[in-house]
Amino acid sequence: MENNIIDFNEAVEWIECWLGFKLRNYQKNFVKECLLNKRIASIWCRQSGESTIVAALVLYLALINKVFSILIVAPSLPQSSELFLKVRNFAESNEIINKSIKTISQTEMTFENKSRIKSLPCGPFGNTIRGYSGDIIVIEESGIMKDDIVNEVIIPMIAAKPDGKIIKIGTPRAKNHFYHSCFNDKKYSVVHVPWQTAVRDGQITQEFIDEQMENLTDMQFMCEYEAVFLTQI
Repeated sequence: MENNIIDFNEAVEWIECWLGFKLRNYQKNFVKECLLNKRIASIWCRQSGESTIVAALVLYLALINKVFSILIVAPSLPQSSELFLKVRNFAESNEIINKSIKTISQTEMTFENKSRIKSLPCGPFGNTIRGYSGDIIVIEESGIMKDDIVNEVIIPMIAAKPDGKIIKIGTPRAKNHFYHSCFNDKKYSVVHVPWQTAVRDGQITQEFIDEQMENLTDMQFMCEYEAVFLTQI
């Protein structure tokens, strides 16, 4: 697959037609950045549909590429399984896609074209995920993923893949690898979606945001809905 604007249009059309999922403008931009770049850091406000578009995109990429491996890595099993469940729900909701599934479990899906999507909890040290390799690695909950696990275990998973992609998603927290990717590493394309963007595009309401402003501290609100790192506050 060549990363170009034609693939972007095809990807959006495929997701909307095959999955019945109408993309917001900022979700379309995320798809475009993922197709054009090998390193993506995505910082979105809560409930803005980040994990949903990631699930739709990785399913699309697994189906159009033969012998393609996509790994979803998160600190814990519930976190990695939650994103994988969205992928599975999308796949099983379409009769034609469902027929292309060869095997399926709670953590892995393989297809007739020999591609696969697998979720992996890294645990406290990352020892259980050593030895895996992938064409795309999605790092879920990047804000709390340990630097040494990311740099020593996860990034090397694409060492043998010249076009390998790293997609970091999650809530911004401390000044870790996620922060570095967003502000210091020019290899990363950053997609930032604060609450204003989600409200503008109709994903969440201003009424909900006003309620959260009342219920959260200023620091909590800025982290969760402005999608800024604690070190920026």
